[in-house]
Amino acid sequence: MNISVVIPLFNKAEHVVRAVESVLQQTVPVKEVIVVDDGSEDGGATKVESLKYQNVLIHRQANHGVSHARNVGISLASGDFVAFLDADDYWLPNFIALITELRQLYPAGKLLCTGYEFKTKLGTKRAINSKLLAPHGLIDDYFRACCNEDLPITASSVCIEKNILEEVGGFPEDLKLGEDQVVWAMIACKWPIAYVQQSAVVYDLMASSSDQQRIDYVDPSPHLAAFKQLEEQSLVPDRMLNSLHYLQHLTVMSSIRSNLIHGRKRQAIRLLLTHTMLKWDFYRLSAFLLLLAPTSLNIWLLNKAKSLRV
Repeated sequence: MNISVVIPLFNKAEHVVRAVESVLQQTVPVKEVIVVDDGSEDGGATKVESLKYQNVLIHRQANHGVSHARNVGISLASGDFVAFLDADDYWLPNFIALITELRQLYPAGKLLCTGYEFKTKLGTKRAINSKLLAPHGLIDDYFRACCNEDLPITASSVCIEKNILEEVGGFPEDLKLGEDQVVWAMIACKWPIAYVQQSAVVYDLMASSSDQQRIDYVDPSPHLAAFKQLEEQSLVPDRMLNSLHYLQHLTVMSSIRSNLIHGRKRQAIRLLLTHTMLKWDFYRLSAFLLLLAPTSLNIWLLNKAKSLRV
């Protein structure tokens, strides 16, 4: 496997060297590392450049967003496969080795992914997905694997055939949230996805700003519209439709949860009453009851429910 690694960079000077070095320290070497500096203002690219790493390309551009940066990286990649790593995450030394083994086990797999763990102030915690029971295998229903679980794929735990990325059109540049999930979904609807449960990626929650981005969203993530479009274009296999609908429901409920936690009860009520992707189930009924509770109690109850999620 000839693997190019694309690292989109925007104002992560404090962490990007760690990310690059985690790639260079792999037990199985990669073909190249492409750091796409998306208009950073903190000198991160210069910091990487000054260390004079071999096989590390720095591409500078004006700020256009993470999807555009990843797409530029794909276009520059000379490998047959492209792996992605966010600048504030890092790989364990066996990531590429696991990806290589996975490809040998499942040669039909167009997207390959490993397990990952979260880094918090309390240490690291492995991502858990009870829908993927075997140590490794193929994901039969991607949308089901996303329901009530840690996501099976992140933008730092994945390696994809370059021609497949080109065929799906890369990452949608009009989305500011959930753009990576759209790509995984498009691939999952058409080609096999292979996974290995063993963790080889550290998702650094302390360094990431993604949580803050989610806080600012009153409405559900815009990637839901892209999921709906996949269905309208008859691109979703019949066996995945029920799971897709339930995932859409859970995604809207997640937005309602965020609104309740931040005291935005009016927005929560609007979504609960009018959003067409919602189903009537325990979660929706519970949300109506939570509207009667103070925000402080909502925060405690919702976080407790999340910690007990199975």
